[in-house]
Amino acid sequence: MKEYRSIDEYKLAVDSLHSVCGLILFSFASHECSEKDIILRNSVAKASMSLKGIFSLWEIENYQDCWVLYRSLQDRFFHINHLNENNLFKEFSDWSFYEQMKSHNLMKSDLDFKGTFEDIALNNSSKNKDRYKYLSKNKPSWRRPKARDVAKEMDMGFLYKFGYDLASAHVHPMANDGQEDFHTITKIPPIHKFPSHITVINNSILICTMIIQEAMNGSSFKWRRVLWDYIDQIRSFLDVGSNDYQLTFIKLAKSHQELGLCEEAGVI
Repeated sequence: MKEYRSIDEYKLAVDSLHSVCGLILFSFASHECSEKDIILRNSVAKASMSLKGIFSLWEIENYQDCWVLYRSLQDRFFHINHLNENNLFKEFSDWSFYEQMKSHNLMKSDLDFKGTFEDIALNNSSKNKDRYKYLSKNKPSWRRPKARDVAKEMDMGFLYKFGYDLASAHVHPMANDGQEDFHTITKIPPIHKFPSHITVINNSILICTMIIQEAMNGSSFKWRRVLWDYIDQIRSFLDVGSNDYQLTFIKLAKSHQELGLCEEAGVI
C-alpha cells in the first residue's frame, strides 16, 4: 500500500513547484515564441493555477471539487500529449478561435440580451474578424481527443481508468453528491468515517509535473539538465518522500539568474 506524505510536506513541495513554474514561464517570455510555444507555455501556467486551486479547496475541506480540478488537469495532459504527438497546434488554435468567436457572436446577437455583452471576450480587431470570416467558410476539422484513446496510445490505460474516469464521478452529478459536504458544514458526526482524499493531492502534483514535461518536450527550446533533475526529484518525493528537490530548487533558481533555463534548440 502506498505511503503518502503529510499535507504540510505536500504544501512545501508545491510551493517550490509553483516557483519553478514561474521560472519556466519567464524563460518562455525571454524568447520569441511560436504559436505552439505559447499554447505550451499557457498550459504550464494553467496547470500551476489549477494546482493552487486544489490546495485552496483542500483548506476549506471541499474535497470533491479537488477531484474536479484534478480531472481537469488530466484532461489538459491528454490534450497536450495529443497535440505534441500529432503536431496539431495550428489546427487546435484555429478550432479554439472559431468556437470562441462563434459563441461570442451568438451572445451579442441574442435579441433578449441585446446590449448586455461587451466586446471583451476576444480582441475584435479587423484581423480577427477576417480570420473568423475565413474559418467560417473553411470550418476547422479538429476535434477534441478522447481521454481513453490518448491513454491507450500512450500505453497508459491505468491513467485513464484510475485517474480520469475515477475523477469523472466527481464531475458529473451522482446520488450521493454533497454527503461529505453536509457533515463538513453542519459538523454533525457521520456514522462512518469518510476515507482520506490525500490521493488527489499526491496525484495532482504528479500530473502537473507531467504537463510541465510535455510542455518542455514539445517546445522549440532546449532546457537545462537541472530542471529535468528537479522534476525527477519531485516525483521521487511523491514516491518515497525524498527531499532532494529542495537543494535542486536552489541550484535551479541560481541557474535561472546566471544562465537562464532554456536556449534555442541546439545551443545548450
